[in-house]
Amino acid sequence: FCCLGTTRAKAGADGFVRVDRDYVAQAAELARAGGCRHFVLQSSQGANQDSCFLYLRVKGEVENLVQAVGFDRCTILRPAVLLCKRQESRPAEWMAQQFLGVVARVFPTAYSVPVETVARAMVASVLQPGKGKVEVLENGAIHELGKT
Repeated sequence: FCCLGTTRAKAGADGFVRVDRDYVAQAAELARAGGCRHFVLQSSQGANQDSCFLYLRVKGEVENLVQAVGFDRCTILRPAVLLCKRQESRPAEWMAQQFLGVVARVFPTAYSVPVETVARAMVASVLQPGKGKVEVLENGAIHELGKT
């Protein structure tokens, strides 16, 4: 399981790329060298290596790098906004979580997902038979799998 990441605000653009792409790719390579056959990566909704947004581009790039390592199975989870309590202060994220928490009551799988649901989905992805060499789970599928 790999959920490694930082923020651009915390680490700067270069630090963000180093942690969210380079360190994750290196962790995948080390895991494979150590005998890992199934790698589970937490990415992000909208990940795309061709995105003009740094965050989404880096997430798309790392997805491709992890897949290229050659695991027997690779599961990529692309959650929407993660609903969780943080120890650090992120006012904009806090406001988004408050708003999306209310929206989630009407549209529970559309724009957000509790971190506990993501964790359950990650574990379930390992315990269930795979649907191919690479499986990408978008937010709705994460909600479904996280119920098991």
